[in-house]
Amino acid sequence: MGRFSRRVLALVGLTVVLVGLVAPAEAQWLSKRTQAPPRMTIEFLDVGQGDSILIRSPEGKTALVDAGPTRDAAAKWLDRKGVDRVDLLVLTHHHLDHHGGMETVVRDFRPRYFLVTDSAHATQSYLRLLKLVRAEGVATIMPTGKPRRIELGSVTLTVFPQPPEDARNENNNSIGLRLQYGGFSVLLTGDSENQERRWWLANCPELIRDSSVLKLAHHGSHNGLDADWLDLSRPELAVVSLARDNSYGHPHRETLNLLRRYEVPLLRTDEWGTITLSSDGETWNLVTFTPLARRLSPQRPSNVASSRDEAPTRR
Repeated sequence: MGRFSRRVLALVGLTVVLVGLVAPAEAQWLSKRTQAPPRMTIEFLDVGQGDSILIRSPEGKTALVDAGPTRDAAAKWLDRKGVDRVDLLVLTHHHLDHHGGMETVVRDFRPRYFLVTDSAHATQSYLRLLKLVRAEGVATIMPTGKPRRIELGSVTLTVFPQPPEDARNENNNSIGLRLQYGGFSVLLTGDSENQERRWWLANCPELIRDSSVLKLAHHGSHNGLDADWLDLSRPELAVVSLARDNSYGHPHRETLNLLRRYEVPLLRTDEWGTITLSSDGETWNLVTFTPLARRLSPQRPSNVASSRDEAPTRR
């Protein structure tokens, strides 16, 4: 077991209200918060069985990647976090667990730009969202066959080139993003499955290589992670968004075993609640205001790739 994994395990036994995880070239745990240069934050919002990720630059620019499965899933968190406007709204793909709360966000937080694919997969709820985006005058942008850079203040979001459309599986039409702030980086790839990730590995490996944090695709499903992806991305931490006791059995045993094999710690929104990471571009911190004792089982500290290994159903 690596040094970073041992330190994560050592922390789990503590009942704390504030945790600081600082990761320079090699990660280390600190017992107190320190003053730092201007910082950006990325927050994996606890929206149940879906995704919603809030990014804020040091200059106060905001991006929201997906909006959870229900009408107020993301909006209530934006209110709670003091966000009054979203600069960039991203829908990684056209499934309801990623856009269920997006209409409320469009109405209440007036995004300036909407990043979405032109996939032909369309439900009535998705078409209603598009109609609202147009009615509100939100500028729509799309990924192309080449990488596209979006400057969110001093934070850079690079949109992965979009693979050929998969007409049978909307997950493989997901938007991929690499967040970069100095030496800190995060990979966000929606619900991408093996086919789409293989295309990215072949066509834009530089966007995947050496990431600080990896958001697991498809809520930790068996098809949301593979060894080739871990070999190239080499994350120091993995994060997954999902609901407690979800019917899909996420995260799946294969994914947990793979993370364990690569000694990558895993944090889960169903156990930690909203997960907040902060970085000054040189170090990065994990901060939570949820008491760990209420979220984590004392018998099975599972923020290091251990959890419900039985998967009754799959998605």
